Amino acid sequence: MIKKLLILILALPLSGFAQDATPADTTVSKWKFGGLYSFTTTQTSLTNWNAGGTNSVNLAGLLRQSADYDGPKWQWSNTLDANYAINIQGASTLKTGDKLEITSRLDRNINTSGSWTTSLFANFRTQFADGFKEAEDVKPISTWMSPGYLTAGIGFTHKSNGLELYLYSLSAAGSFGVEAGEKLRTELGAYLNATYTRNLREGVDLTSNLNLFSNYLEKPQNIDVSWETILLMEVWGPLSVSLQLHLIYDDDILVQNPNAAGDNQSPGLQVKEVLGVGLAYSFGKYKE
Repeated sequence: MIKKLLILILALPLSGFAQDATPADTTVSKWKFGGLYSFTTTQTSLTNWNAGGTNSVNLAGLLRQSADYDGPKWQWSNTLDANYAINIQGASTLKTGDKLEITSRLDRNINTSGSWTTSLFANFRTQFADGFKEAEDVKPISTWMSPGYLTAGIGFTHKSNGLELYLYSLSAAGSFGVEAGEKLRTELGAYLNATYTRNLREGVDLTSNLNLFSNYLEKPQNIDVSWETILLMEVWGPLSVSLQLHLIYDDDILVQNPNAAGDNQSPGLQVKEVLGVGLAYSFGKYKE
């Protein structure tokens, strides 16, 4: 099912371009497509540099594809979000970013304006390649489907001026390959998602996505948080400056206060910030 949805989302823009290229077709399609594609790079070169340092190159790619159906009573939103980034220092290469995420939501209007809907929601998230703590490590700390996350729920959605707020009081979350010796961890709880997409000014686009989850079965007061924001600024033509900020807090993930053996003992806020200059192209709702 996931493979078929991935192929559908990737193929939809091609069909959208084909429709645009046919002047005789005056049918108004209920499908709308959007995309945001970005490739950035930074490079550092040092020669006889007394303060020290290492030559390095950072490469990062981002793909965000949407396919949305907007009918009079039913709406269906699909998003593919993928990114990958590496850091190259001499002969060593270390992954610094890696995400594959597919989201699908089916809405049914419950008021005449369509600002409130009942919704069915599913989200799948994993990564493409092995992740290592240090470039010289042989044993990965993460890999494809380890971890992998599947979240599904039923609830309500509110849409207003670029903001979409989804509240699911009954959601199921499954985590795959999260601990040694375990292949599946299941959680039942409340899920809140807020997505904001806006063109701040000519050539400046903002996309922000906040996810909150409370596990009814274990420590419901500890809220899992994932908040990702992308600011894209066009400099000239396809040349752009991008700022990506991703904040994560999960009480089940130990990331700080290591003991004598080097094992982390406490959860903490995870922060990833990427500032880059590169090529970018956007269309549809990521450009409006």
